[in-house]
Amino acid sequence: MKPILVLGLGNRLMMDDGVGVDIVEALMAEDPIDSRVEYLVGETDLDYCLDAIENRKFVIIIDAVLTGLQPGEVSVLSLSEMAPNKPGLSLHHLHFLYLLHTLDLQKKGVLVGIEPFNIDFYFGLSEAMKLRFECLLHEVRLIVSNQVKKYFETPFI
Repeated sequence: MKPILVLGLGNRLMMDDGVGVDIVEALMAEDPIDSRVEYLVGETDLDYCLDAIENRKFVIIIDAVLTGLQPGEVSVLSLSEMAPNKPGLSLHHLHFLYLLHTLDLQKKGVLVGIEPFNIDFYFGLSEAMKLRFECLLHEVRLIVSNQVKKYFETPFI
């Protein structure tokens, strides 16, 4: 099992809520950033996602989030610093991050959040997100690469 997991969350049936899934699938189709990184699409299957992160040293979650930024903007939030009492950050009713805190699963990692343009019943991304997708993919690839590099350069105490 590889120590770092890049996990794509989201619901493809809700337009831009599926952007995390699409980004991770695009990363999976490229040459790996590092051989010690595994990519996985978790979509909205919380049990599957919890099993997938169980023995990981570092988790990079990619998901649509509501942070108040402009649509299409990316934010990086440390999992250890995220408040467990903010279940509205993710677009899911019982979202994965809230579940991590509720179960007291203290994981090292980050949430790479992408602000959605449109959330509605529709299979696929909104036209605005599609237009921004390649730029988002490039930005997320750099974030993942930097997080992986930082993780392996950090001395363990």
